Amino acid sequence: MWVKHRMGRNANKYSGSMLSATQSCALALILSLVLSSCAFFLPNSGLGWLVLVDLLLVGHGLYLKNKITALLKLGLVQLALTLPLYYLLHGEAQLLDGVIVVLRVFLAMLPGWWLSSTQSPERLGEVLSWGLPAKWAFVIAASIGLLPYMLQETKEIYAIQCLRGANITPKALRNPKNWPELIYCVVLPVLIQLLKLSKQMAKAAKLRHFGKVNRPTHWPATKEDK
Repeated sequence: MWVKHRMGRNANKYSGSMLSATQSCALALILSLVLSSCAFFLPNSGLGWLVLVDLLLVGHGLYLKNKITALLKLGLVQLALTLPLYYLLHGEAQLLDGVIVVLRVFLAMLPGWWLSSTQSPERLGEVLSWGLPAKWAFVIAASIGLLPYMLQETKEIYAIQCLRGANITPKALRNPKNWPELIYCVVLPVLIQLLKLSKQMAKAAKLRHFGKVNRPTHWPATKEDK
């Protein structure tokens, strides 16, 4: 009798902790969607407040020892490509508008970085399955979970191609003639690697009979999720 009571109490405690992790993930997902939407719909006067909120997310992500270097580099590349185009098309008077456009895109990506850095794919899949079919929830959660891995793969491919002598260094990319080489040496290999990985994941899901039931189970919450 005492054993059953203790087992029941432990089960309730475990169920409560799992529910808490799932609810936290749901709130994080809603917050990310709201902040990403605000990056496009807020007027310019409201971007300052959005920057402050996103800085809190960045601080939280860095506190959890997540890296933001790749996202910052992407923002700088966007800035380096957008400003010359604005200068050629609109002149010097519209450069500030170009900076604001890049800022909005960067602020829209920041919540996604924070979400993928702080929430596990299995929790995201569970939350998304509340309103989406299980297959769609699985695809979206797997895609979010793959972001850190694909960023690391991109860095490794870029470093290898630079060692082979490809003209894709930051200095070389100042010349637009070298941009096609970046596509051939980095972008296409990354896409091939992504397709290969997607095929492996689809095969693994099929071997585990994913999609055979309407409401699949989800990986239970662990200490890392709390």
